[in-house]
Amino acid sequence: MRRTLILAALLALSTAAPGAETADSDKHTHLNNVACIDVPAGQQRPDYGCFNVATVPGLSFGASEVYWHLRIYESVEAANAAKSRTGVVTVEDGKVWLSEFGAKDAAPKGGTPVAVMGPMKLPPAKSYTAVLSYAVHAPGRQFTYSHACGA
Repeated sequence: MRRTLILAALLALSTAAPGAETADSDKHTHLNNVACIDVPAGQQRPDYGCFNVATVPGLSFGASEVYWHLRIYESVEAANAAKSRTGVVTVEDGKVWLSEFGAKDAAPKGGTPVAVMGPMKLPPAKSYTAVLSYAVHAPGRQFTYSHACGA
């Protein structure tokens, strides 16, 4: 049986008040009709569903508009070498993904470009948390995605 694979371009940039702690949640509601579940590093995930594969707290940007640069690298070492302070490296389905957040022209070096998403307009805040999600669904199944900023 062939499955359909989707790298979900889901980014929940939430604001954090100065000094406030962000509560961890095992589900995120930034999707319609789908709840993404947290999968700890090294834990095997189910074959199908939506999974939060990385959470990056404490991001700060010099502009109110941010772009998401997504690239594939040959190795974790190569992706980490290209990563900046606003980037995150994940490994899913045998591919090494680098997600970088920043200006439109701030794409990381190397790798194979996959997509540039944005601009994402951010609400004013001292810091943001990015939640990266990865979705895999069975043939014939469709998810409806929505993007929430400041959720």
